[in-house]
Amino acid sequence: MKVHKRRSTNDAGILAALPAFAAAARLGSFTRAARELGLTQSGLSRRIAALEVELGVPLFSRRGRSISITDDGLRLAETAADAIRMIERTRLSLGGVVSGFIRVGVLPSIGGLWLAPRLPRFLAAQPATTVGVVTIDADFASAHKDPVNWDPSLVDVVLTWGRGGWPMLTVNELSAERMMPVCSPTFAEAHSSDLWELPRLAHSSRSDAWRGYAQTTGYRYEDRRHTTRLEFEHFFMILEACRAGAGVALIPDMFVKADLAEGRLVGPWPAWNTGAAYAAVASPSAMARPAVSAFVEWVVLEGRRG
Repeated sequence: MKVHKRRSTNDAGILAALPAFAAAARLGSFTRAARELGLTQSGLSRRIAALEVELGVPLFSRRGRSISITDDGLRLAETAADAIRMIERTRLSLGGVVSGFIRVGVLPSIGGLWLAPRLPRFLAAQPATTVGVVTIDADFASAHKDPVNWDPSLVDVVLTWGRGGWPMLTVNELSAERMMPVCSPTFAEAHSSDLWELPRLAHSSRSDAWRGYAQTTGYRYEDRRHTTRLEFEHFFMILEACRAGAGVALIPDMFVKADLAEGRLVGPWPAWNTGAAYAAVASPSAMARPAVSAFVEWVVLEGRRG
């Protein structure tokens, strides 16, 4: 009688392949999963193929370059995600550090003027993490709506501006928005102190900002075109023009604190609380990842520090 030997299960191989499988299942893409884990696409594909052979079931159906997860794959994805979160939480409780790739979407100005100078502090605190920063679109046509104009499946967390109206997403406020008029010291010395007689710099997506500032602070607003000398799409452009002495800029104070402290800019006029805020916004599934939650916790603390 022929005896069939039962093939032994390669438990170590299965455990090693689970992070690759979980990332591909969550992102719906081998390419994005490989980028997140720092692997080549072929290397990640081989790990998943080996896992399928080991388990004896297909986890993805492949049609050309597109993939879709199978029912068996969905069942395993839920278990794998829970297992990885449990391992990460246990590792943290034992004094470990978080690890992984964090994809951060930012508005250009907050990314360049506020986040980028602070990121070395996060990486020093979490040396096992890698942060990828990309810009998201900004559409503030309606000041009373907070559009989700990014794909939450492509980024883990977004730093954006608004009034907190992002349904079904987790919102953590970084800082209430306070805008203040600033100019260069040489510009201040050469011009009158009457704010409304000075050349002003404007933000093309925040066209009513100067009017709102005037109404809230009690200044008499005069909508004269000759006082708006330049208009820019982003605050970082306005800031550079302001430093160069092109006029007075109305900029969130969180973007100019270093310039004011070091004397590159002066702000003799009162600040304005706009009612909006800057926030870290993420999906609940992204926040379940220890690396993402650690980043959000850190960025909120940075926002409170100013």
